[in-house]
Amino acid sequence: MAYLQDLKPCELKAAVEKGTPLMIAVGSIEYHGSQLPLGTDLLIVEGLIRELEKRTDIVVAPSFTFSPTGFMVSGEDRGTVDVRIGTFIDYCSQILSCYKNMGFKKIYVLVHHQGGSIKRYLEIALEQINDYDAHKEFGKSWWTDRKKKENTCDIEVCPAQFGEEVLKEFFGHGGEGETQPIMAYFPELVRMDYLTDDEAFWNKTAKDSNMDDAIRARDILIASWLEKLSANN
Repeated sequence: MAYLQDLKPCELKAAVEKGTPLMIAVGSIEYHGSQLPLGTDLLIVEGLIRELEKRTDIVVAPSFTFSPTGFMVSGEDRGTVDVRIGTFIDYCSQILSCYKNMGFKKIYVLVHHQGGSIKRYLEIALEQINDYDAHKEFGKSWWTDRKKKENTCDIEVCPAQFGEEVLKEFFGHGGEGETQPIMAYFPELVRMDYLTDDEAFWNKTAKDSNMDDAIRARDILIASWLEKLSANN
């Protein structure tokens, strides 16, 4: 299919009526070591979705570029951008609500950065859409009065990477586990010659990154996602 921002209204309508799924990448702008781009978390998911878009019928939504980082690995001086948890939840909730109201029946929200915490925040955003905001349409006591309508949109928050073989190669912060997926999707953005002798502990394994392993894991992941999308259509 294509990218949401490129669609004309009639093309959007056709995609919705066909039941084409919408996919959204969630990432961050954050320090990942000397050799990797600041957008590593985001690029890993965008790279995957870009490959899926070439192979199957999906609509790709603009990414959720910024997310809460807690400045855990660096401050702004090394490129990290942070947003508060509540801001992130409200922002995602409002945008996902718009996509739901467009008529999409299936929405995949793919997470890489800090998978556990970000996934939890996104699930709270879904609660705001599906439960708390229901009183805006049905009034207070909507559950008591049995006024809640059937949910016509399945929004699934899921990790971008899954499967034992993939996680073996594409897991961690910086280091081998994030250098390899960037190698696989955007090899021109990896600069191994920028590595120093003073890398953070989590980046020490970067030197062990291997392109063959990266390509193998990428291909396994793409095949697994194509199977998942096919099974859900």
